Amino acid sequence: MRTSKGAKLAALLLCLVVAGAGAAPRQGKPSLAPSVTSPEDADKTVVIKDTTKHVNVFENETILFIIGDKKFAVKFDGNSYSYDLAALAPAGALNHKVKVFVEPNPKEPMKENH
Repeated sequence: MRTSKGAKLAALLLCLVVAGAGAAPRQGKPSLAPSVTSPEDADKTVVIKDTTKHVNVFENETILFIIGDKKFAVKFDGNSYSYDLAALAPAGALNHKVKVFVEPNPKEPMKENH
């Protein structure tokens, strides 16, 4: 069976991409998004009021958020970013914008990038 040069090139590129995916991981922090978890796993509780505009949390911290009569917990794994709490909250739980800022956890050793 004959294959064109273009098909061979495409197959070679695909192999390189797949092989690269298994290469050594990047140095530094993992790229993990926050995940909803069990309220029993919470390290601390944050009550969100109508006047709350932002919340500061630490990496690898699990927060129980209370908004009125709704409760949900989120684990902030390995990232120092900011998130819109509405994207993490149950549908309809939040009636205004609240930004969550995730900072490095001072209780964890600093990771060196080499």
